[in-house]
Amino acid sequence: MKRHTTWHVARLAVAVVIAGTLAHLSGLGHPYWAMVAALAALAGRDHRARWQRSWFRAIGTLVGLIPAALLLALHLGPVGIVLTVIVLQFVTEILIGRNYGLALLFITPMALLMGQLAVERPMAELLLDRGIETVIGSAVALVIVWVELRRHAKV
Repeated sequence: MKRHTTWHVARLAVAVVIAGTLAHLSGLGHPYWAMVAALAALAGRDHRARWQRSWFRAIGTLVGLIPAALLLALHLGPVGIVLTVIVLQFVTEILIGRNYGLALLFITPMALLMGQLAVERPMAELLLDRGIETVIGSAVALVIVWVELRRHAKV
């Protein structure tokens, strides 16, 4: 069991370093989004779940940018944002255990709206950063899962 835990920690550490480095080198403003995307994808219980979560993270986030753009365009103000985030969080909690990809349609706008409360950013920049950095993190996770599958196939 100890070897499995060590490998799991190593996998996550490698994912964070690679995803964060690639996102930082891209020059975009939120490298931690790539790191979170990689970690979230690798949180699956087995190779199949990790592979699926990687794709769900990328596709769900990219599609989730549509409602995020619509909500950001409304310029809801602090009270409106807080109320919207409450609704989005409620829906996320209902969906997350059943369909991770669908839940990301609500997680994405929720995360972007919460960020706007702290530091308001231009909407196009915010959406572009979220999309690209999530794809970077998801791609890193996919590569790590692929390497693991190849490694297990040779054993």
